[in-house]
Amino acid sequence: MHSPSLTPSDNSKVKFRTSHYNTFGLNFGLLSDGGTCPGATQGAGGCLDVRTGKKRETCYMAKVVQIYKAVGTILDNNTKLIKDKPKEEITQVLINTFQNFVDRNEKKYWFYRITYSGDIVSREFAEALVEACTRFPEVKFWLYTRSFTKQYPYADILVKAPNLAVYLSLDPVNKLEGLEVYNRLKDKFNNIGLAHLSEPVNIDNVKFVPCPETYGKISNTAKRGACAACRLCFTYNDKIKLRAIKFKLH
Repeated sequence: MHSPSLTPSDNSKVKFRTSHYNTFGLNFGLLSDGGTCPGATQGAGGCLDVRTGKKRETCYMAKVVQIYKAVGTILDNNTKLIKDKPKEEITQVLINTFQNFVDRNEKKYWFYRITYSGDIVSREFAEALVEACTRFPEVKFWLYTRSFTKQYPYADILVKAPNLAVYLSLDPVNKLEGLEVYNRLKDKFNNIGLAHLSEPVNIDNVKFVPCPETYGKISNTAKRGACAACRLCFTYNDKIKLRAIKFKLH
């Protein structure tokens, strides 16, 4: 065990085998509320929107942490290792975390989702993540982020890690700003894509592929998650760009 390191999770959707532990989470929500999501959206259709007839925010983590109290403790502890820390310290935590993962898994299982909960909380975190990911070039990393606004322009940093698939997470609130960032970067980097929460509206010239898990086409099983069967979100190379994916709103 390399220490200090983040506590990983065995996520039902992203795992490639039982007890894979190929993701980690941070506190979700606005920075002012103790979260790590500076680009979280609160308007109609946003990730922190409380829809009509609902009691919780749209973000699926609101339900998770309410039901599974132990998850909140893990997210708190992970957040303390990342939030408001200098780049060098974050980098070492991430390197330790990824080294633990590589040590515990065969190469065929080297797929890792960044932040199943939370987001890119700071420039220091973004720069540290790029450095740590490039230390493990044979691992395929992927993430979804709303940290691409003018105030938090971290997507420009994240795409510099060639083995990190960077999805700009769009919704009706932030789609115009996200599309502007995407159009500026897409011809330079094949590892940037679009993800949309709910059915995309008025987004021209972009074909969104339904996430087969959220649309009920591929199920998670005890032995592997839907991402292991699909792999769309991290399939790209020098000639193939990332796809645009839409996620069904539950």
